[in-house]
Amino acid sequence: MTSKLARFNTLIECLRAESPRPDRPSAAFVAVALVHANGDELTLAKSTRSAHQALKEALGGFQAPDGAMRWVYAAMLVSQRVEVTHFLAVREALRHAKSASKTGSLHAGGSRAALILSMANKDVSISQIVGRFFTVKSAVKPPWWRANVAVTDTFAAAHALTDLSPDQVAAGRARAEAVYGEDRRAKHYKRDGARQTVLLEASPEMVLSRFTTLEEARRADKFLRARSTTAMAMDWANQGRTVHDIAAIGDMVRQMPRSLDSTGQARARLAALIAFDDVTNNPAGSASALAAVIAAQAAAMAAIMAATVTVTTSSAGAT
Repeated sequence: MTSKLARFNTLIECLRAESPRPDRPSAAFVAVALVHANGDELTLAKSTRSAHQALKEALGGFQAPDGAMRWVYAAMLVSQRVEVTHFLAVREALRHAKSASKTGSLHAGGSRAALILSMANKDVSISQIVGRFFTVKSAVKPPWWRANVAVTDTFAAAHALTDLSPDQVAAGRARAEAVYGEDRRAKHYKRDGARQTVLLEASPEMVLSRFTTLEEARRADKFLRARSTTAMAMDWANQGRTVHDIAAIGDMVRQMPRSLDSTGQARARLAALIAFDDVTNNPAGSASALAAVIAAQAAAMAAIMAATVTVTTSSAGAT
């Protein structure tokens, strides 16, 4: 077992050692947000518990983030050393400015955007970063028939932390979508891929070349192929992964606890986050790091809900 996986398992144990604690299916997604953070596992778990309590006191039982999501948010704030009070202030500023922006609703009451925006350089005021978020959101908001507020808020917030103008973002996406649209496999992921490509300021031609190579490597590994998707290959291509990295992800998936089988294909995303810390160490420091965190955590968040509903009873005796 690798030291990274051992740390991941220890974090789960520490998170589950005391109450309050995340349920078993959710604990893995909480732990992966902490696995590359500075500090020992026990301290990180205690800090996450404290952050979770602070969120609960401020938001009550029903405001987002709630349930398992609240634990993930607490862990991400702790891993990036962001105070809960700062996150809450950004969230409130978003909610206050929403109507005037005329950009529609905020996902999860503004929590998703606030999570990302709270990682902005502290020299930038909350009003500045919130204003930039709504400017970007207005420019990238898709037509209503394919709108997804969670995705729009996620990437608008991410772009608000970069130097690209809204026009540059829109033009870059259109170019990347055109490149991916010409490929028989990539065309099915052209919009998702283009969003990351522009955020990473990558060459779509280079990403497409990597995608073709990585997808072939993923499909060649029958074990990994059954536990991952072509969409993940597109994510990994955007993140600059190599064939060697695909093998490392496959090895990590094989070593992960059997109790995580219940998370399905999210297990491969967990494995990639555990295996590599180059994209998770400091998301506030670079657009590329932030992009990877957003993509992986968004998928993990969705998986939490499914895992919690379907597996809590059957996993009650798991370790």
